[in-house]
Amino acid sequence: MAVPHERKTVTYLSLDTLLARGWSPGLIRELLGEPDRSQPVVLYLTPRVEEAERDGAFQRARELSVRRSAALRRAATRRRQSALEAIRTVPLELPRLSPDELARRAVEHRNLLDAQRACNHWGHTPAPASVESTLPAVLVRWKVDYLRHLLARHRVLLEALPPGASRPEGTRLLRERTYAAIAAAYPELALECRRQLAMARRV
Repeated sequence: MAVPHERKTVTYLSLDTLLARGWSPGLIRELLGEPDRSQPVVLYLTPRVEEAERDGAFQRARELSVRRSAALRRAATRRRQSALEAIRTVPLELPRLSPDELARRAVEHRNLLDAQRACNHWGHTPAPASVESTLPAVLVRWKVDYLRHLLARHRVLLEALPPGASRPEGTRLLRERTYAAIAAAYPELALECRRQLAMARRV
């Protein structure tokens, strides 16, 4: 009686598995070419992948990729540190305005924003305010908003940060420095600065 031949199991590796094994999209195209199966997902025969991995070209390319990745991480770290240092040290200068002049500018700034909102939102009707018609507590808030607007140009420093977790960190640092600069220049606005900063932290 003939003994049936044992069928060899055919196995495949997915793209995600290849990437986890150290392959890159470029290496896959160069050393493996077209996939052995493309439905329902792209797959490559395991023996073919293993044979390619034993080749010196793959080993050299993987080592180069590791070195390149490490160099990119070091560059990103230096970029992050440099950008954060700029945010920590950039002078945040504000004009020293009299209470009346600051109130006038703050109301003008608020009215401008209100008019812009009417242009961008259908149904919003501008309601121009004046210093005399504005409640003191509201006027204090508008003053802080106006002074924040004067310092908003420093947000360009955030563009030097690499994408990722460093962006929120830089934003938080710049926000805290902005409110601290306003409170230092106008101590009477310190309480409102703390209130707005606390609200921003909860968002």
